Amino acid sequence: MPSSDQPTAEANALQQRAELERRADLLLEAARAAGAKEAEVCARSGRSLSAKVEKGDLGQVQSDEGATCGLRVLLDGRLGFASTNQASDEALRTMAAEAVAIARLSPPDEANVLSAPTSVDSAALMGPRVDPTLAAIGVRQVVEGAQELADTALAHDPRLSVDQASFSAVSGGTLVVSTAGVRQFDFDAALSLSLMALAVDGDETGGFDYRGVAVRQKAELSTELRRIASEVAVSCVGNLGARAGQTYQGPVLFAPGALQSAILQPLLGSASAIAVQRGRSALSGKIGERVAPGLTVVDDPTDRRSIGARAFDREGLAAHRFDLLVDGVLQGFIHNGYSAAVGGATSTGHAQGGARGVPGLGFHALVIGPSSSEAPEDEAALMRAMGKGLYIQRFSGSVDPASGDFSGTAKSARWVDGGEVQHAVQEVMISGNAFEVLSRGLTVSRQAERLGGSSQVCWGLGDGISVTGSQ
Repeated sequence: MPSSDQPTAEANALQQRAELERRADLLLEAARAAGAKEAEVCARSGRSLSAKVEKGDLGQVQSDEGATCGLRVLLDGRLGFASTNQASDEALRTMAAEAVAIARLSPPDEANVLSAPTSVDSAALMGPRVDPTLAAIGVRQVVEGAQELADTALAHDPRLSVDQASFSAVSGGTLVVSTAGVRQFDFDAALSLSLMALAVDGDETGGFDYRGVAVRQKAELSTELRRIASEVAVSCVGNLGARAGQTYQGPVLFAPGALQSAILQPLLGSASAIAVQRGRSALSGKIGERVAPGLTVVDDPTDRRSIGARAFDREGLAAHRFDLLVDGVLQGFIHNGYSAAVGGATSTGHAQGGARGVPGLGFHALVIGPSSSEAPEDEAALMRAMGKGLYIQRFSGSVDPASGDFSGTAKSARWVDGGEVQHAVQEVMISGNAFEVLSRGLTVSRQAERLGGSSQVCWGLGDGISVTGSQ
């Protein structure tokens, strides 16, 4: 795309900001006039295009464009919230009155406060680095992208059957403004791909597998498209010829997606200050303790390769690097404005959410890996370290975020013997406790995979896990 397109992208962002600020300022004025003592607006203006190819045919093509404003008002600790996608002054004033009316009927909570602004590094804003060609992508390009993803996967092996290939382009601006003095705006754009397929060989049908990815630079698209097409094809074909699994208790090797679903999810959920305050965190009182030997967990919203990268959070406060685990030692808990007020702490810039709801709490751009540079290089090295056992690529089941207990089905599983994959395994059940697996010491790889374009997660070898094979 010629460089002359750059001013067009910048002008589009400026135009979006001006319109969002007009609506936000009107909402704040109307909220104060209706009796609110504090108010905050989170507004999002954007455009999205998506296309799906389903079982060889073009499926749904969807286009959305517009803006949504969410208004949070506080009245003596009473919270009210409303949102709208209407732009007229009358609709905005009506919404502000409704939010204040809701607040008057809500129970008071002294932790319902608005955070004072923090200094946001302008160099961390995504807008100046957005690929201008992404905002200009049209319907034809997303349709062609979905078809190319399906065709690339099918070219790997004639036994492959693509259930769904999707391609989407999203761009837009986010504004947060409050009576406490917060005023932040940023613009972002991304492309995302996802692929679900299976392999069929005669009368045999193998298990499904799935991959998804998102990128901010169009130049990365071709490489990532080929990568996920290849990974899904190899995994699906590898699911053919599956044999009954063995029953044992011992080591299991988790691919990044399975590791995050079964083992890391309770750890990350327990790192929420709200979970601690409500008595739902297994990490409560453990700051400074080694809860996961050998593991390092960092939230790094400054990593621009991640779709989770951002300069500020849902409350407009600066988002910055946060070390959760350093060599397995718990460093602290993440806070948004509410949990900080409850705990007499300071927000860590981890408010999450959009214009349609009040701020939540969560991580932005996780990087999970080993604490030592001498850790095993990749999944092959972990297989050799395991010697014999189950390797699972996906996990489907239940995980209790408070206790860490998990139980479910191992999908796209392989039996490893002599440090090498021997054959695919029919779906087997696995169960255990994530915190016990972590406390025993999870052996993780230096190599990692970026899941969905956001969290960067390693492979992990855990022990003491119960595996129940088919009878």
